Amino acid sequence: MPAEDQLIKYLKFKELDSTQSWAHANSDSWNPQGWTAITAGTQRKGRGSGSATWHDVAGASLLLTLVSPPLSWSASWVFVRHAQASLATAEWLCAQGFAVRLKWPNDLYLHGLKLGGFLTEAYWNQGQCTRWFLGLGLNVTQAPEGSAHLEGMSLEGMAEAVSAHLVNALGGPIPEDTLGRYAQQLLGWQHECGFTDAATGEAFRATPRFISPDGRLGIQLASGVLRWVGHKEVVWTDWGGPEVRR
Repeated sequence: MPAEDQLIKYLKFKELDSTQSWAHANSDSWNPQGWTAITAGTQRKGRGSGSATWHDVAGASLLLTLVSPPLSWSASWVFVRHAQASLATAEWLCAQGFAVRLKWPNDLYLHGLKLGGFLTEAYWNQGQCTRWFLGLGLNVTQAPEGSAHLEGMSLEGMAEAVSAHLVNALGGPIPEDTLGRYAQQLLGWQHECGFTDAATGEAFRATPRFISPDGRLGIQLASGVLRWVGHKEVVWTDWGGPEVRR
């Protein structure tokens, strides 16, 4: 078997509108049977989840999109792959000495401040994921005001190291404990947290208790009622415990 980095085609740019957008628009540049890693030194129109934008300090961030080889992943497990990639990234950073945590469903935090984020997208055919796009933005040597960065970390070789680690993690079967380990990395997990209902504006407190394979969060209200919420249905205002910043 070839090493993970030999399965990856690297495409590096000084500047792009967005690595994710470039990936979608240039399918003829993908590695036909392996993974493709697209990086940029800065992005003019960096994308976050939904309509969110991602702002970077030029030359100071890891801006990466990984495009999968052809796949046949079941739709019911695509979020678990997202969780697996998020967890692999967090664990890789922890191994480098950074006590990072995940914020459901798309963010990386360090010392209560946002460090980076994920954007996953897919192509579908008859209920099967046929191509998967993993976008990762990570503040490394500097960060926009109010965000965290990886002090003392170098960008040199980081794209290759992170890409190889992710491809290795995603290349095999999903470990049975993936969602459990992902949940344990989440800020606010099993702590009473503050939320606002995005539709009504109502503020309330609840405790995250469960995570489903499709990515919904099970939060237990003070009354004991369990409510299942999806991304963007609630705004997390604080996550309890020792780190309470949003």
